[in-house]
Amino acid sequence: MPELFTRAATAGACAAMVGVGALLAVYGPALPEWKAQFGLSDAAAGSGLALQSLGAVVGAVAVQPVLRRRGNRFALAASLSLVVVGSVVIALAPSWGLTLAGAVVAGLGLGGCDALVTQLFLIGHGERGPALVNIAHACFGIGTVAAPALVAVVGSGRYRWVFVGVGVICLVGLATLRGVRPRPTPGESARDAARSERLSGSALAVVGGFLVLYIAHFAVQSGIGSWEPVRLLDLGHSPAVAGLATSGYWLAMVIGRFLAAPLAHRVSAAALVIASAAGMTAAVALACYGPATVWAYLLAGLFIGPIFPNGLTWLAQTGYAHGPAFAYIVAAAMAGAVVCPPLLGALVGAHGAGALAPALLSGSVIAMSGALAAWASSRSSSSGPTV
Repeated sequence: MPELFTRAATAGACAAMVGVGALLAVYGPALPEWKAQFGLSDAAAGSGLALQSLGAVVGAVAVQPVLRRRGNRFALAASLSLVVVGSVVIALAPSWGLTLAGAVVAGLGLGGCDALVTQLFLIGHGERGPALVNIAHACFGIGTVAAPALVAVVGSGRYRWVFVGVGVICLVGLATLRGVRPRPTPGESARDAARSERLSGSALAVVGGFLVLYIAHFAVQSGIGSWEPVRLLDLGHSPAVAGLATSGYWLAMVIGRFLAAPLAHRVSAAALVIASAAGMTAAVALACYGPATVWAYLLAGLFIGPIFPNGLTWLAQTGYAHGPAFAYIVAAAMAGAVVCPPLLGALVGAHGAGALAPALLSGSVIAMSGALAAWASSRSSSSGPTV
């Protein structure tokens, strides 16, 4: 497989991942201003993030036929263009309706960009692919940490400039796309062609295991990020400590991905994912002990970080990831992140913040079970990976 990216295009794609990560994280800090400017309720203000998340789920799947028909460069350009247009619309929107429209457009691009960068880095960088996927998703994490910090620096009243910044960063990524080879696309790889005629029950079992892993792991990831402050306040910590600890959790995820990048050359993706899932489960179990909660969730962030990028590398190595299955896995992960926080909110409302830790532990155990099921199913295939 030839190299699909020049160095400039690789850097541009990573910059774009910073931008889409920032896009995902800037909604929370912008909510107070939207409520004040447009006279919205909490539920109405939250609909912007919900619509963007829904758009991301659709975008991850919808970009696949574009990729097959028009090639790598066009599909990436289309996704990044949607992020640019949506971000600028949100920044300039004089009404809530236009803001929501911008959120949908940006979400479509976000989902497509996330899925495409992962797919194309895996097949387009040779042996460096798994390590660079970790770097790309670490860049995404940098965006999620940086956006709230930027809003804090410039003031929530100037949140629009952060959306403009997202558009500018993605424009930089667009400018480098001449360094992306249009073909071969993931679906045109020789390995996929060889395996496509032999998809069977084992393939469904492997993909099913990954679906369980990703839905449950993203549920835990977003659940901690959304509800850790509430749990820490319930334990008697100050709001400042709760906010700092939650920021530390997200930063730990970024660090975990950077730490996993050099390991990707030495350890199989399956081993990295299973070890990370086990570490996540142990850390979340430790959080059931109140005095250890702050440090337990920091540790959980370190282990959660490597699961998404290395799990996709593992899925690609099974040979079942170059078609729609890859996009479905990414979309399912995003759907888990959308659905879980409201469900946890209902649970906390009914049983108190103390119910959070056992619920997250259940999700971690389910994710670990999905990883083990995927490993066992892939081993049963003659060309499946081994740990």
